[in-house]
Amino acid sequence: MDLLLHMLLSLQQLDDKLSSFGQKKKEIPERIHAMKHAFEEEKKRLEEQRQRLQEALLKQKQLEKQLQESAEERKAKQKKLLDVKTNEEYKALLKEIEYAKQADSGTEDKILTLFEEIDTCEKALKQAEISVQEGEKKLQEETRLLENEVIEIDREHRLLQNEREKIAADLAPDVLADYEKIRTRRSGLAVVTVRQEVCPGCHMQVPPQTINEVLQTGEIRHCPFCMRILYCELEESA
Repeated sequence: MDLLLHMLLSLQQLDDKLSSFGQKKKEIPERIHAMKHAFEEEKKRLEEQRQRLQEALLKQKQLEKQLQESAEERKAKQKKLLDVKTNEEYKALLKEIEYAKQADSGTEDKILTLFEEIDTCEKALKQAEISVQEGEKKLQEETRLLENEVIEIDREHRLLQNEREKIAADLAPDVLADYEKIRTRRSGLAVVTVRQEVCPGCHMQVPPQTINEVLQTGEIRHCPFCMRILYCELEESA
């Protein structure tokens, strides 16, 4: 096979790698952003859990105060029973005391329910705090690894780019221009290796005569359908 086609194939392979590195480098900031967003959501859930606990504690405090004030009012009414003058006043006062007792019983039930809710909230809060601590550590570690990956990608990209420039410099300007034009028009794929007489770029059947011309002359031939540069191997075509 002519050296020219080997050079073009090598150029295509380098461009494929450069494109892959470029895509990886583009994705890394997106991955870091996604991780940071997920961590912020975790922190948000922690704050929501902390807020629920604070609200439950405040509600408990309010109910306990309410219960205490009610107990003092009932105590005052109990003393007032000694001073009433008529049976009607006495019965009315007893009803008020009874209603207050029933209300206090309901308040006590609410406080007991709150105790359970507070206990659940405290456990959930503790777990959320652990989760956020672990998440922050994981975020820092994975961010560091991805940032190091960017450095490595840049290093390998420079090496490949230098190698590409050397090959491109050895190609005739018209050949390089043709390659670049096809690569631009065909989504980065200018050179294809024919497999079983089929162009892998457009999946159309390549005329056998075209394949033989490439094998015999080593000159550049294009796929008659997509105009990509054809690279053929004798073993494959046999």
